Amino acid sequence: MRRILLLGLTLIAVMIPRSTLGQSAITSEIAPSGKLRVATNGGSTILVTQTTDGQVTGGVAVEVGRFIAEKLGVPFELVSLPNADAYVQSFGKGEWDIAIGASTPLVAEKAHFGPVLMFVDFMYVAAPGREFTNSAQVDQSGVKIGVGRNSSSDQFRSRALKSAELVRFTGGAGGGLEALRNGKVDIWAASASNVQGIAADLTGAKILPEAFTNEPYTVALAKGRSSAAQHKLTEIVSEAKKSGVVRKAVEKLNMAGVRAAAD
Repeated sequence: MRRILLLGLTLIAVMIPRSTLGQSAITSEIAPSGKLRVATNGGSTILVTQTTDGQVTGGVAVEVGRFIAEKLGVPFELVSLPNADAYVQSFGKGEWDIAIGASTPLVAEKAHFGPVLMFVDFMYVAAPGREFTNSAQVDQSGVKIGVGRNSSSDQFRSRALKSAELVRFTGGAGGGLEALRNGKVDIWAASASNVQGIAADLTGAKILPEAFTNEPYTVALAKGRSSAAQHKLTEIVSEAKKSGVVRKAVEKLNMAGVRAAAD
């Protein structure tokens, strides 16, 4: 009887395709808890869209994260960080399996990055009564530029500014709105979607016409994963792009300054 049982188990093992066994191992490596924990900056309306009472309805990180989880055959769990600073600080802490957001210098060496999903323009919105013709006029002595701490704007402006003063805030677009309204800064630097939101909520605020930079947004895999796991994630992300998942998620936003990367 024992021999028959062993023979049966051996036959079952032989019948399972090697690719299935390999896939299971890779899935377990990418999502060791049995679910895919997808981190993102929940303060970005590009990455996470939600109702006024906080119900998540979509966003690029949500749509792409769900697609990846489905392809891996595991449940999707959103790890929504409140702002860019919290998102950056989460790298290396084991709080997530993959992350979707800007590939900036502060996180560039802390994870494995897949193909670019989209590009996001970063722009300025000036406080009521403050006049700037273009981005070149912003970098002047006496001008205070507000940014979200550790945001893409902060990281880019920290490297590029020569004369203006950089003032850092925590709180994303909400912090920018209050800083401009209360006269704490002359101008706010953020993603195109955030400056559009601020301009809509603050009478007299003006968006400068051109972007001062644009950033690639990618899927990051927690550091230390194997080359096979990296390859698998790249394969799935590439499929999400080719099948139109990324493009449709971007189009749903209907936001200027956001564009899907080429397939």
